[in-house]
Amino acid sequence: MRSALIVGTGCVGTSVALALRAAGVTVHLADGDRNALRVAVSLGAGSAEPPAAPPDVAVLDVPPDDVAPTLGRLQKTGAARSYTDVAGIKLRPQREALRASCDMTRYVGGHPMAEPEHAGALAAREDLLRDRPWALTPTEATGTRALNDVLELVALCGATPVLVDAARHDDIVARTIQLPYLLKELMSEDAAVRHPLADRGLPPARPAHPAPEPWGALLAGNADAVLRHLGALDAGIHEAMAALEPFASAEAGTETGLGTETETETETETDAERAAPALRRLHALLARGAERPAPTPVRAVGTVAVTVRDAPGELARLFADVAAEGVSVRDVAIEHGPDHLLGTAELLVGPARAAELAAALRARGWPARLARSAPVRPDPLKELT
Repeated sequence: MRSALIVGTGCVGTSVALALRAAGVTVHLADGDRNALRVAVSLGAGSAEPPAAPPDVAVLDVPPDDVAPTLGRLQKTGAARSYTDVAGIKLRPQREALRASCDMTRYVGGHPMAEPEHAGALAAREDLLRDRPWALTPTEATGTRALNDVLELVALCGATPVLVDAARHDDIVARTIQLPYLLKELMSEDAAVRHPLADRGLPPARPAHPAPEPWGALLAGNADAVLRHLGALDAGIHEAMAALEPFASAEAGTETGLGTETETETETETDAERAAPALRRLHALLARGAERPAPTPVRAVGTVAVTVRDAPGELARLFADVAAEGVSVRDVAIEHGPDHLLGTAELLVGPARAAELAAALRARGWPARLARSAPVRPDPLKELT
């Protein structure tokens, strides 16, 4: 990749620009907010001058509702060869782009899974996306060149590409990110949460994110998935309430809602015996979490280094050959040569398959060699795979 256009100089867009600049890519910046653009330029993220020729890829750092209109406008002017975005939801922008007759062969939806501490270019970091999963949501219409360009973009930022269906992405994001945020916001309205005792060792009520406004747009754009998980949570809350109700203190002042023995009760029946069914129900409710699989431990990996020509479609062809061998790539890093004619793609795979993959790729005509081994931690968002 020789050049890129970053449209929108928020924290993520500027972080992408800084990472690309560090990799030797020429970066052009565009933003309707002139002050934000000047800040990004002053940080060394790129040039505010328009490119003389269409860059390899354009990255849209705009709100979800603006993805389709911005994509359509850029494509009409031939602003870049390929396009992607970094919005936190994927299905709605994808549908709106289809309705707007955008060229879907040159667009790949994307979402870098990072949580910046603050909004704006000043919060950007060159390594913000390093070692983070980056969801990509190609469709059947996505062209090989566009996917190749965006995969290279992700690799140059040091992130791990995770290909996932747009609806699946939004469902996972609703359950693991948006719903917890919404619940924390609701809980923060409770005065008890603001008590000094609540500040001891507890995380802040508001997660790291620029401001409530972007969250509102994300929640509204993903309302179907969020409502579905809210409904499931509501059912679980009522089940937990029913399980705890027998143990709640009664208004009459008994120690528990189970009460104490009265003259009408048998002398042999104790509070513990009467509590047993309710306690079993509570234990069963809590045991559900224990049934979830344990986190995947740190694993060793093998690294296969492959020399790749800097030509359209080469990286996609390499991934296709790797897939044909039935080998799962856990991570990828790309390093360009000084003349940008050749580069090296380092494929991190299971240690037992590394030598086998290197030999298979050599048989397919790729200059491949076994490079090194290193530990790798599991993907924190493994569900996206």
